[in-house]
Amino acid sequence: MSITKLCASIAAVGLLAACGDTAGASSSGVTSTPTDVPSEHPTAAPYPDFAPTDYTYVLRVSCFCADRGAVVVTVQDGEVTTAVSKGSGATAPKYRRLTINDIIHAANDADAEGAAQVTVKWRRGQDHPTSVYIDQDRNMADEEIGYAIRAVQQS
Repeated sequence: MSITKLCASIAAVGLLAACGDTAGASSSGVTSTPTDVPSEHPTAAPYPDFAPTDYTYVLRVSCFCADRGAVVVTVQDGEVTTAVSKGSGATAPKYRRLTINDIIHAANDADAEGAAQVTVKWRRGQDHPTSVYIDQDRNMADEEIGYAIRAVQQS
């Protein structure tokens, strides 16, 4: 299996783990709690959707992947229209073509499925997380995936 296909598979596991709700503790006993959450947001999964549908942001995905670096993602009508490498301007691979809601849903799904660890950092007063980290299985190496969200600008 090529590195690109492996990375895409890892991202798919994080994004498509399962659907459902929990109220804090997962079946594995791990609690996911965002830090510095605005009072109107919950303190654990399910995390709320990001309401804007037109915006750009900088995404950094950390995983066992061949390509690295930040991607500038443009979203219009809730769909990714472009995702390009911040350094080279090259088109980003599929697993980096994500809306902020794709990332929030990955955290909610992983938590509902009972991932070994789901960590969401959410600054007070912000309507989106600054980072999401998902470790699907504590006993498996190289399947963890992290997302860092920066420089969100609504259109």
